[in-house]
Amino acid sequence: MTSPAGRRNALITVALASSLAPFMVAGTIVAIPTIGEEFAVDPVTLSWVPTAFFLAAAMFLVPFGRVADIYGVKKVFSIGVAVYFASALLAAAAPSAPILIGARFFTGVGAAMIFGTSFALLSLVLPDTERGTALGTNIAATYTGFALGFLLGGLLTTYLSWRAIFLLIIPVTVLVLWLIRTRLTGECALSRGKHLDLPGAVLNITMLLLIMVGFSILPEPAGILALLLGLVTLGVFAAWERRSESPIIDLRLLARNRCFARTMASVLIYNTATFAGIYLFSLYLQYIRGQSPEAVGLILLVSTLITAFLVRFSGKLADLARPHLVASGGIVVTAAGILPLTGLNTATPLAIVLFALVMLSAGLAFFQPPIYTAAIGAVEREMYGVASGMVETMRLLGMTVSMAVTIIVFAVYFGGSAIGPATFPMLLESMRVIFVIFLILTILALLTTLLGERAARRRQEREG
Repeated sequence: MTSPAGRRNALITVALASSLAPFMVAGTIVAIPTIGEEFAVDPVTLSWVPTAFFLAAAMFLVPFGRVADIYGVKKVFSIGVAVYFASALLAAAAPSAPILIGARFFTGVGAAMIFGTSFALLSLVLPDTERGTALGTNIAATYTGFALGFLLGGLLTTYLSWRAIFLLIIPVTVLVLWLIRTRLTGECALSRGKHLDLPGAVLNITMLLLIMVGFSILPEPAGILALLLGLVTLGVFAAWERRSESPIIDLRLLARNRCFARTMASVLIYNTATFAGIYLFSLYLQYIRGQSPEAVGLILLVSTLITAFLVRFSGKLADLARPHLVASGGIVVTAAGILPLTGLNTATPLAIVLFALVMLSAGLAFFQPPIYTAAIGAVEREMYGVASGMVETMRLLGMTVSMAVTIIVFAVYFGGSAIGPATFPMLLESMRVIFVIFLILTILALLTTLLGERAARRRQEREG
C-alpha cells in the first residue's frame, strides 16, 4: 500500500498534468482574435488553431492508451508531459499561423498520452475503493484548467501577449516531470506481454485524419477525395478490428450492445453540437461587441464555474434517477440556449447572449456525468476501462467535428477573406447558420439518448 504522502504526490502530479491541456485550450480560445490580427489570417485558418489540438488528441488517444497498457503507464504519461513542454515552447515562439497550428497539433499528441493514462497512473497508488477519488481528481483538474485558462488567458493577452499563455506552461511541465521522476515509484503495464495492434492503430489514425481534413476543406475536390479515402479506410479499419485478437477499438462491443452504441452516438452528436459554441462566443464578443480579451475571459470563466458547480448535482441525480433521462434534460436545456443564437445579430441584447451561455453551461453539466454513468452501466464490469476510453474518444471526436463544421461554414462564407469590419455581416450570417446546424444536431442527440434509455430498460428487463 502506498503511503499517504505517495498518494498525495500522485494526485498532485496527475492534477497538474491534467489541467495543462484545458488551460491552453481555454487561453487560446480567448486569444483567437488577437492571434488572427497578428498573423492576418482568414477565419478558416484561424479555426485550425483549436481544431488541430482536438484532431490530434482524438487520433492518438486510443492507440496511446493501448501502448501504455503494454509498455507502461508512467512511461507514456511522462512522454506526454515532455511533449507539452516542447509544444508550448514552439507555440510561444511561433512566427506564423501554420507553425502555431503545428504546435497545437503536437500538444494534442501529448494530451492523448495524458488523457489515456491519468486514471491508470492513479491506480498505481490508490486502492480500488478510491477510484472515485481518481475520477474526481481528473474532472476537478480539467475544470480548474479551463477556469484558469479563461481568466489568465484574457489577462495575459490583454496586458502582455498571447504567447505568455504558453510560456506559463513551461515551468509547470518541468515541475510535473520532476515529480514523476522523484516522487512516483513503480510502473503499471496492465497488458504486458500482449502485442500492439499496429495495423489497427495506423488505420485508426489515418481514417480520422482523412475524414477530418476532408470535412474541413469541402467543397474543394481535395476535400471530397480525402473524405472518400477516409470512408474507405473506415471500412478497412472496421473489417480489421473484427478479426484482431487485440483490437484498438472493440467494435464488437458496439455491435452487440445497443444501449452502449446509442449512448456513444449521443456523446458524439452532443459534443459536435456544443463545443464550437464557446469558440463562437469568443469571436462574437470580441469582434462584434468590441469586448477585450480580459472581459471575454472573465465571462467564459463564469460559464465554466457554473458547469463545475452543477456537475455535483447532476452526478447525484444520475445515481437517483435514470441517467439517460437526466442527460436528456441536459440536452433540452442546451437546446434552449442554442435557439436564441440562431437569430444572432449586432442588435441582440447582451443579456440574451449571456443567457444562452449560461444555458449551454448548465446543459453540459446535466449531460456529462449522467451520460458517463449510463455508458459505464451499459457494460459488464470487466469492460469498464474500454467503455471509459470510448466515451473519451467520442467526446474528443465530437469536439473535432464541431470545429470542422465551423471551418466548413466559414470557408463557404469567407473563402480567403480575413475578419474585419467589412466582413462582420458575413461573420454574423455564418454564425447563425452554424447555430442552426447545432440546434438540429442537439435534437438528434436528444433522440439518440432517448433511444439509449429504451435500450437500457429492455436490457434491465432481460437481466432482471
